[in-house]
Amino acid sequence: MPDISSGVIAGAGVATVTAASLIPGVNLEAVTAAFAGALFFMVFSKDLSWVAKAGYFVFSWIAGYFLSAEMVARGWTETAAIPAMFGGIFAVVVCISLMEWIQEGKTPGWIVTIADFVVRGRRDG
Repeated sequence: MPDISSGVIAGAGVATVTAASLIPGVNLEAVTAAFAGALFFMVFSKDLSWVAKAGYFVFSWIAGYFLSAEMVARGWTETAAIPAMFGGIFAVVVCISLMEWIQEGKTPGWIVTIADFVVRGRRDG
């Protein structure tokens, strides 16, 4: 059973999605998908306090929304839902790994994988 703080944050998110529907010009597809991505991250983060979960949830939600808006504006995608959801999921993950890299000096695995791919591509090409 999820802890009470997760339920409170999810309830506040549903209320915010409902309130966003009253504001003209807001892309509800992106708001809802970014909410789902942020909620996905929050549910699977077990070792965080409720304050940290709430902060990461809000950051993830906003980042997912703006990432999808930017991708639609640049013409990289026609719909905002999928970029918003993945933006909401990965925004916090990327930022946390970069902060840990700065604080502890350990390079995140995803950066090592990308660097290996780029270096291997230069040697093969």
